[in-house]
Amino acid sequence: MKKIFTFVAAAALSLAAIANDYAGNITVLINNEGTTQETTITITQNEDETYCLSIKNFKLSNEETTIDVGNIVVDSLKGYTINGLTTVVADQVIQIQEGDDPNVSTWYGPFLGDVPIIMAAQFDDTKAKADIDIDMRTILEQFINVKFETPGYSGKYGDVNGDGNVTANDVTAVYNVILGQ
Repeated sequence: MKKIFTFVAAAALSLAAIANDYAGNITVLINNEGTTQETTITITQNEDETYCLSIKNFKLSNEETTIDVGNIVVDSLKGYTINGLTTVVADQVIQIQEGDDPNVSTWYGPFLGDVPIIMAAQFDDTKAKADIDIDMRTILEQFINVKFETPGYSGKYGDVNGDGNVTANDVTAVYNVILGQ
């Protein structure tokens, strides 16, 4: 009986998604003007080995106003982990969902419809960095750049082998991961 319980518990844990919350600063530039505020992003490893990056109940704030945006989710991201640093990229269209903060009566993100994003993110167990471009010039006449970084993050995008430089060796390291070498 004990073996059956241990097996069921191990199976349940292996199917559970692995999620990390990262607290840091997010800077949102709209047509090159922006604000910086604190927020938390969550990166979850899905059962199929892909990743999901989410910002729950995101609110864009400055000293004058707050815009209640909603839940931003970028899912099904294939990741490459080298030397403990995972890199994910996306070029997709997302839909921003309503948040679940009971103090907010209207979430504006769902009214945007299709939101085209290009994103690059890198993370390990304790630190994360993400850079997201959102081209809404045809609908809102706005180009939005979002940068997130945890305190103490010092990595460079593309430095997948961790040597502090972005070189052809990083490309080779990614190809080796893809090829399983």
